[in-house]
Amino acid sequence: MRKYKTILTFFYMIAVSNLLANEINLPKYLKTYKLDKFNTYITRITDFKTTNFARHRYAKNQPFNSNSTLIKLETTYLLDAKNYTLLKILPKQIHKTTSIWSHKDPNKMFIFRDDGKILTYNVKNNKLKTIIVIKGYENVSLGLGEGNIDIHDKYAAFACKSGNDLDIVIIDLQKRALVAKKRFKNRWGMIDWVSVSQSGKYSVILWNRFKNSHLVSGDVKTYLTKDLSYINTLHDYGNHGDFGFDSNGDEVYVQFAGVGSINAYRLKDAKATVIQKDRVFEIGANRHLSCRNYKLPGWCFASTDKNGKIFAIKIDSSGFVKPLAYHNSSLANYKKSPMPVPNPTGTKVMFASDFQRSYNLDEVYDFVIEGFRLKP
Repeated sequence: MRKYKTILTFFYMIAVSNLLANEINLPKYLKTYKLDKFNTYITRITDFKTTNFARHRYAKNQPFNSNSTLIKLETTYLLDAKNYTLLKILPKQIHKTTSIWSHKDPNKMFIFRDDGKILTYNVKNNKLKTIIVIKGYENVSLGLGEGNIDIHDKYAAFACKSGNDLDIVIIDLQKRALVAKKRFKNRWGMIDWVSVSQSGKYSVILWNRFKNSHLVSGDVKTYLTKDLSYINTLHDYGNHGDFGFDSNGDEVYVQFAGVGSINAYRLKDAKATVIQKDRVFEIGANRHLSCRNYKLPGWCFASTDKNGKIFAIKIDSSGFVKPLAYHNSSLANYKKSPMPVPNPTGTKVMFASDFQRSYNLDEVYDFVIEGFRLKP
């Protein structure tokens, strides 16, 4: 969830980041360095001359394809995920659109446009194909920028604008058909995001609410995908988080919650488990969390503002956390936010950073951490 800092908090974050960051020179493009403190390796995979400061889109948007051989950046550039070289520039008509890699076909992307068109794109033969069009709305969004499809490539949840009304629409991507639709009267603008869970069984909405005449985060509510019937409220305040599976195999929503806390909420019954309790995880606009490691359940990955690190975190009550690297971002603006995201097997983590180059607000690079192994 994208939160904006106050001016005071903004300058505080910059000061803390500059004090605590691991001050090293910007790694050279495509050169791999060992991080002795973490026993990991880091590679800078983008360069201004090749990708024009493009970066991966978001912590909840998987840049790696299903077999971790390809990387997409802003649905504009395609990289080789083994040596990180640029393979090609993607077709202009899909640049910076919302795209989701297929979880089954390593050459396939789903493309979601605000005009309601859903397409598939094959990176191998360059073919674009419209599979369904959601009609009758002023705007159609896959989760308002934070949505995903399930790991079976079946369900997707859309926030659709009809005047002041909000329709949540569930589409079966395989059958190319409407599954469910639910109207919320006068609620457009009162939703932060909607998404199906990784299994596809559940859909979750983070609602907004007014507090002292300001729009703030509200309830995180769970619904059944098949008919959008209400199940439970996971928490009364939503923060940045993602869907995954805990160490017991239960489906959860993991988010920052409370002072220095990261909680996992079981979707079927809203049972909460504190998986981390440490002040380094306190609130910050550049603090993000990802569970895109769908082939390695039981883990999530997070970045912090407070000590400038990226962590792998076990999704259970053990409190186990593994630091992986310093992100070295100045955090001077949202574009420079690290937004760590693992590949599907949880063996690599991509993050963005300007390596303390706060003076150039456009300068940002993508990096990959590897050399670590996590057990299921």
